[in-house]
Amino acid sequence: MSELILVRELFPDSLPPDAAARERVRAAFSAQTTARRRQAWPRARWFVPAVGAAAVAGVATAVFLAIGTGGAGTASAARLLRQAAVTARAQRSLATLEPGQYLYTKSTSEYLNTVVLKSGSYAVMVPYVREIWLRRDGTGWVHQTSATPFFLDQHDRQAWVAAGRPQLGADVMNAPLQNTDAPTAPMASLDLPSDPDALYARLQHDAGRYGSRMYAEMFTMIGDSLRENYTTPAQRAALFEVAARLPGITLIPATTDAAGRRADGVAIDDLQNRERLTLLFDPESQALLGEEDSFLAGNFRDYPAGTLIGRAAYLEQAVVDSVPAGVVKGAAKG
Repeated sequence: MSELILVRELFPDSLPPDAAARERVRAAFSAQTTARRRQAWPRARWFVPAVGAAAVAGVATAVFLAIGTGGAGTASAARLLRQAAVTARAQRSLATLEPGQYLYTKSTSEYLNTVVLKSGSYAVMVPYVREIWLRRDGTGWVHQTSATPFFLDQHDRQAWVAAGRPQLGADVMNAPLQNTDAPTAPMASLDLPSDPDALYARLQHDAGRYGSRMYAEMFTMIGDSLRENYTTPAQRAALFEVAARLPGITLIPATTDAAGRRADGVAIDDLQNRERLTLLFDPESQALLGEEDSFLAGNFRDYPAGTLIGRAAYLEQAVVDSVPAGVVKGAAKG
């Protein structure tokens, strides 16, 4: 999800977003960390420490071919998801996440960061390697390093130059994650129903306020629950089964994820935001490898349809007892 989309979610009365909205969203990023704890569905990619600003990543440009928007494409996508549910249910669970322990996730990611100025705007991409240690109560630690930023087109670069070449992204984010508003609130995924019917009803209820994009939001909630959150095999299976029931899902076969691994994708179109949201699976094990977001035609920046505006690859996940001492000491030195 791009930062501009987050602006729209936090401040729906500020469309199109302006400089004031930009400042308001900066001030609200820390609050969003705990505010989402009051909701059912955390945005794990936007987990922001209260001690620092958010580092937002970007993406390369790519075009991919999907197999239709319904019919055979939907049926094929549903079959993949149902097989992923069968596989997930049979897999060994991670160790139980006890109080005081951490769910550790390592990933690479790059997401579109749109900067809105009085004179216009520009979008920039910054690749990141991200490690996060997350306790049951939503506190923890994040360590994130960036690579060289780049632009989608010359218009973005020229707008950045005209703005005085401001810093494009933090090289390192290394800080504790705080949940000051509700320090004992559990990780939202811990409360997910493992029954597909109950889970579908819950997602549908929570996404109902999004109106015409309800199914796209349900798809987003499923990705949020899988990304950097603890789930049991039964919960993961239920999430995949719910995704298989969503109208409009599409199969994208024989692609690759951000780490270059072979993958099959399942996508849904968010017509309001003009985005295609895709979850990527290992074609043999049906394990979730990563995700991608791309623009549809008619998007707010007039980029070509298929322009990739976000992607992530999930590389490692485990339950651990502590954050490495070197990571904590690195923050103290900073």
